[in-house]
Amino acid sequence: MRVLHPFRRAAAVVAACAVLALGVVALVASQSQPARAASVGEFTLTPGSGKLTDPQPFSGSLEIPGKCPDGGEPDFNWNSVLTMIVVKADGTEARVQEGITNQAPYTEATSTVSLAAADNPDVVFQSLSSVITGNGTYELRVRCVDNFSWSPAPDAVAPGDPYWSQKITVTGDDWVVGEGAKATNAALIASPPNAEPDQEVTLTATITPAEAAGTVTFLEGETTLGEAPVADGKAEFKTTTLPLGVHDVVARFTPTDATKFVPSESEPFTVRVRLAQFEMLDDSGKRLPGTPELQRGQTVKLIIRRCEPNTAFTLAMDRNDGTFPGATSDADGTATWPELTVPDDAVEGISAWKISPVCPGDAESNLDAVPFTVPAPPSESPSGDPSDDPSGDPSDDPSGDPSDDPSGDTSGTTSGSTGGDSTTGGDSASGGTSTSGGASPSGGLASTGSRIALFSGIGAVVLTGAGIAFVRYGRRNGLLTFGEPRS
Repeated sequence: MRVLHPFRRAAAVVAACAVLALGVVALVASQSQPARAASVGEFTLTPGSGKLTDPQPFSGSLEIPGKCPDGGEPDFNWNSVLTMIVVKADGTEARVQEGITNQAPYTEATSTVSLAAADNPDVVFQSLSSVITGNGTYELRVRCVDNFSWSPAPDAVAPGDPYWSQKITVTGDDWVVGEGAKATNAALIASPPNAEPDQEVTLTATITPAEAAGTVTFLEGETTLGEAPVADGKAEFKTTTLPLGVHDVVARFTPTDATKFVPSESEPFTVRVRLAQFEMLDDSGKRLPGTPELQRGQTVKLIIRRCEPNTAFTLAMDRNDGTFPGATSDADGTATWPELTVPDDAVEGISAWKISPVCPGDAESNLDAVPFTVPAPPSESPSGDPSDDPSGDPSDDPSGDPSDDPSGDTSGTTSGSTGGDSTTGGDSASGGTSTSGGASPSGGLASTGSRIALFSGIGAVVLTGAGIAFVRYGRRNGLLTFGEPRS
């Protein structure tokens, strides 16, 4: 018989215990978690249509194809009361008809139950319009509840939470039994929400679910601004024709197939079109950009809007002590400075026209300054252009060509007569290599250095070869001996 090593024996025992523990955990989990059943069948609703705004949503009858579970105690059960529930668009449940007791107890394989208030003395109900807020398909559920509590907590329902389901499709105020077109939702935004006249505004509608195909119409009241097809859940329309004023725009979705998707309309989105709060114009009347660059001595016109009417404003310039004229706003709250001149001593960098008091402007912010920038002053140094320097062209120097200097021959003759072995005399002026003859003195030195380097290299090679030959000869003839290597 084979005996396991002690270590392997211990490992086997631990593994067996782990498997046993996992089995126990799985068994406990399966027994402690109540089974949450889906629909156990479909109930029948008569009549098959109605109004969301009816005070009692369902007043006909229903038929359930099953029985409710027993309570297990004489005075406690789940088979004597039914509740009607609507599953809202967000997936949560809402009770719309409680205390249905007609034909109780529900212990037969099939029960047909009257929903009329006269047949259910303690019934409580509310209209569907209080819980259904849009077109589309909604689920109804009939659930068996505790006879002592018609609104039990989620963990206090009948074992397994059995219920029967049915679908209704809502269009406007009408509902009909059955699953019809899917509900859709339209949402609208505009960019920018605050625009100026003739500025492009982009209207973007988002349609959910994204697979809903169709067209979006953008409207202001009953006036159509434009249309756009839906692609990947989006429809976009651009316009520059919105006039001055406040515009409440909606997006209306029309599905391509009304049997698959339900039409929808967005909440209004407000777009405001108005003149800019401030403008600067140059002397030709052209509007300058938001933060323009103004030259020293430049004159501009400044307009500020949406201020308090009939208010006197003073004006100063940031980082400058100059004096500037004031202005008074008109009845519409617009203040105008026809001429403002940037001082000659304006400091380079970011600056601003500063007004006092502040202009309330929009709810988002107050206006107390209109920004601009001042460039660096121009340089006054004439040396900045190298083309103005006559010395920049070496071809204009007559001394650059030694062949044109008549003194070249004279110096060559003089130097040549000082001695045949001198630096200049070794090669006479007529030889062409003297100092005055056009060749640089450094040429001779370079030549000399090259020769020295050449001969030094040759000598080193010869000496190295001789040394190697001598050593080999000495060892061969016993002239050189070497001791044994040290251990």
